[in-house]
Amino acid sequence: MNLKFLIVLVNYNNWVDTSECVDSLKNAGIEISNILIIENDSENDSFFQLQRLFPDIKILKQNQNKGFSGGNNIGISYALHHHFEYVILLNNDTLIEKDAISVLIEKMDIHKEATLGTGQIRYYPDKNKIWYAGGKLIRWRGLAIHNFENKYADEINHYKDEYVTFASGCYLCIRISDIDILGLLDEKFFLYLEDIEYSARAVRLKLKILYIPSSVIYHKCRGERQLKEQTLYYAVRNRNLLIEKSFPKIARIYFLIVINLKMIFWFFKNRKLYNAAKMGVLNYKEGIFGEINLDLLNG
Repeated sequence: MNLKFLIVLVNYNNWVDTSECVDSLKNAGIEISNILIIENDSENDSFFQLQRLFPDIKILKQNQNKGFSGGNNIGISYALHHHFEYVILLNNDTLIEKDAISVLIEKMDIHKEATLGTGQIRYYPDKNKIWYAGGKLIRWRGLAIHNFENKYADEINHYKDEYVTFASGCYLCIRISDIDILGLLDEKFFLYLEDIEYSARAVRLKLKILYIPSSVIYHKCRGERQLKEQTLYYAVRNRNLLIEKSFPKIARIYFLIVINLKMIFWFFKNRKLYNAAKMGVLNYKEGIFGEINLDLLNG
């Protein structure tokens, strides 16, 4: 077994994208012993399908959906206990360039002061359009932004490695020897914004985040282009938690102004979105985190 790195894919109800991601990894020469799938208690036949397609890849089946943060923490802990040097969190709806992983690891080996590393993430199938090309925390707003988002790669002429203050959890390399300092993802978030908190935590601990533009992957962005009740619930609840943990008071004031104005609009124009946002606010205040009960949200 090559103990240099472990790539973790979290699957929930989406074995087709996961299988395409695995195929892209295999086509890039990644050994199957360097791939771990966390099957996050899918409601369909994902586990059976992935076992059928990839009988030689280790799949850890969970008895409950642990979300993005909990699922990836299982992978990080596995890498830690099996003595890998790096763990790479990779969204299952991604495809990679053939040299993406080798470049990422090579640069992390050179820059030993970097705790986290990431590459350039472009849209799929529009493979020249940028989704993430480095990122930064915006402290007064209590969030992070993607540099050059929606620009085209052949226009920005930006190819130097650099240190950034935000790395997306879509493609995130973690130096295992620094886990004792940085810790795991916060499972309270369950889904969305945990990567901003993780980056902010790294910055607070004076750990470095390296952006490597020559390591390129493609992201299908499943479920991120429409505002749905479930997405809004997590966005509101988790944004409050994120600001509490990582940002100054001005960020809370800013967010309160914005979300209250939006809720007034939704109250008259879209009562389902209003109710989802309201529940997100209430659950944060009540200390209710983890997975949302969709019956309650839709009720």
